[in-house]
Amino acid sequence: MEINDLPYEKLKLLLKEDHQAISLNLRVAALFLVVYENLKDLITDKARSFFTDDWQIVDGKLEGKPSQKYLDLLRGKSAFRACRDFHIEIGAISSEDDELIDRFSAYRGEVAHELYSILFDDSKAALDVDLLFQVHRLARNIDRWWILNVEIATDGDWVDKEIDEEQVMSGRQLFLDQLVRVALKDVLDLLEEEGA
Repeated sequence: MEINDLPYEKLKLLLKEDHQAISLNLRVAALFLVVYENLKDLITDKARSFFTDDWQIVDGKLEGKPSQKYLDLLRGKSAFRACRDFHIEIGAISSEDDELIDRFSAYRGEVAHELYSILFDDSKAALDVDLLFQVHRLARNIDRWWILNVEIATDGDWVDKEIDEEQVMSGRQLFLDQLVRVALKDVLDLLEEEGA
């Protein structure tokens, strides 16, 4: 039996050593995991630090000790769920954003646990890159919201200063933007050429 006689297109590409499609899928899958962890950390860390009123040194590192209000926020919920609810309450995300996070969380789980099938099973759809970009943008917007509405709003040095809000971003989000650009450079370049 020849490679071309096989009924599985994804497997044929691998056997023909056409690494482009598999390489892209592996990079996109890795980005799903990274973007998810970034979003989760962003949402939980921002809420936790908002309710932190005491600091301590633990193993040589400065660590915040959240107040009772934070512990009350968590009661009966996972930290991620409770912190998402808090973000909705303060207007950092909308209920539509929360639904997007639910959809992305479920899909990320599928990517993490069924990657082999996604890579080689022809009946599995291609990875949803648009969903990845939507959540990456959402994380950027949450990051921007905190900087504008908490950090800058409570820092007297920024009173009456003009700020280009679209340019506001933390170092962490800048790093993630660069990571996405590097991981998907070939795809982004192709999209740019097609749009030109």
